[in-house]
Amino acid sequence: MKAVLVLFVVAMILASCQTKTRVTPADLAAAKFAVTKALDAHWSAVKTKDTDAVMALLTDDALSCGSDPNEFWSKTDILNNIRQVFADTLLKTDITIDKREIRISKDGNSAIALEQMFLKPFSTKLQVRNIYHLVKVKDI
Repeated sequence: MKAVLVLFVVAMILASCQTKTRVTPADLAAAKFAVTKALDAHWSAVKTKDTDAVMALLTDDALSCGSDPNEFWSKTDILNNIRQVFADTLLKTDITIDKREIRISKDGNSAIALEQMFLKPFSTKLQVRNIYHLVKVKDI
């Protein structure tokens, strides 16, 4: 029984001493460009009121949070809200981003982006901030 325990301990030590795989440094400039391109595609779709293009940028488990504590929207809720907003023919959706910050993970596979703007159709005194979590799903 002691021999089995000793062999088990030796096997664990050998297994833990294996070399670690190195993460290949990512091209952070290219990753930042890809994030900028995705965010620009989002706002282009909003400006043209293209519901399908907006929704194509979201994952199935997307979450959108509003300013009200009860505003936690799933992808289905987001779709319903966008359809309702885009149906308003008088609504101008030409929004100018005042500030955009992008932080890329070291491996280049995810990013956090923040955009700050005034949503002039809704408020000219209170700025809105959108925070995005982007994950690379294809090697583009």
